[in-house]
Amino acid sequence: MRFRNIIKSGITVAALALFANCSKDKNEEIIDQNIKTETFDQGIIKMGIYSQEVELSKLVDKIDFTQADPKSQYQNLLQKDKDVQAIVKTVEEMASKNPLAGLVLSMNTTSCTYYVKDDKVLGKVKGFGWEMDNYHDELQDKGSLYLETLTKTSEIAESDRKIYAHYTPSENPGAGANSNIELENFNRTELNKTEVVNGYLCNVSQLTPKTLDTDTPIQMRKLLVYTSPLFKKTINFTHPFYLDEKNGILRIDIYFVDDNTPTLVMKPKSIERRVVNENELKSRTTQPGYGEINAEWAFKALPILTSGWSVLSK
Repeated sequence: MRFRNIIKSGITVAALALFANCSKDKNEEIIDQNIKTETFDQGIIKMGIYSQEVELSKLVDKIDFTQADPKSQYQNLLQKDKDVQAIVKTVEEMASKNPLAGLVLSMNTTSCTYYVKDDKVLGKVKGFGWEMDNYHDELQDKGSLYLETLTKTSEIAESDRKIYAHYTPSENPGAGANSNIELENFNRTELNKTEVVNGYLCNVSQLTPKTLDTDTPIQMRKLLVYTSPLFKKTINFTHPFYLDEKNGILRIDIYFVDDNTPTLVMKPKSIERRVVNENELKSRTTQPGYGEINAEWAFKALPILTSGWSVLSK
C-alpha cells in the first residue's frame, strides 16, 4: 500500500532527521465576553497535532500495539475507520508535494496531556507505538524523560524497551522535544494582531528562516507562534517543538511546503483549570537512569520512537 511504502522507504531518513480562532487588530476592541483572564496556574491541557484541519493525533489511540496483530488492526482501520482514512489521505497528499513532509506528519502523530501546577508540568505523551513522560520543573531547573515502546518487536532488547534520563533544562532546553527550533536561525516579527486560542487571547509572532538551503529537501519555511502571558513558559519544554519564548506557547503553525497553508499545527484540544495533585506530576522511571540526554540516550530512544511504524512496515 502506498502509504506504508512511504513510511517504509523513508523511515531511516525520518529517524535521522528526528533529533478559535479569529484574527483581531491589537487596537480593535475585543467584544468576545468568553475571553479568559485568570492566570492558568494549574490544570490540564490536552494537546493535539493537526494538518489540513485533520487531527493526526487520533491515530495513536486506534491501534493496540500490546496485541500480536497491529498490522491487521491497521489494515482493518484503513477499510472501515473514517478518521484513519482522512489521516492517510492527508499524509499521502502532503507526501505528493514533498515525500519528507509526509514523513514529518507520520512521525508526529502524537497526543499529549499536560498536568500543570505552578512551575511544574508533566507531559504524558502517547505516540505511535510508544509512550513518554516528559517532566519539567522551571523553578528547580530539573527535567526528566521516560520513554517506553508499546510494541512487541524483537528488534529492541528487553533491557532497552524502557529508558529514563534526568537533565538540567537550562543547559539542554530542547531535550524533551522532537525538534529544537533555534531562534538565531530565524527572523522574528511580532505581528500586529491577536488570536483567541481556546478562550485565551494570544500574541502572534512570525518566524522566517534567515536563509533557505536549496540543497535541503525539507525545511521550515515559516512558523506562527501563539503565546499567552497567562501561561508560564514551563509548558514550552513539554511541547514536541521547543521554542525559547518568555510566555507559554499555546499554538504553533509550521509551514514546510509553502507559505499559504501550515503543514503541521500544534494546538490544544481542551484546556481545563482544576486542582492538580502531586501524584499527577510523578513521572515513571526505570533503571539504569541516564544523568543527561546524550548520544547514547538518543541511540536507544530512536528505535523506540520509530517502533510503531517499523512494526507496520514489515
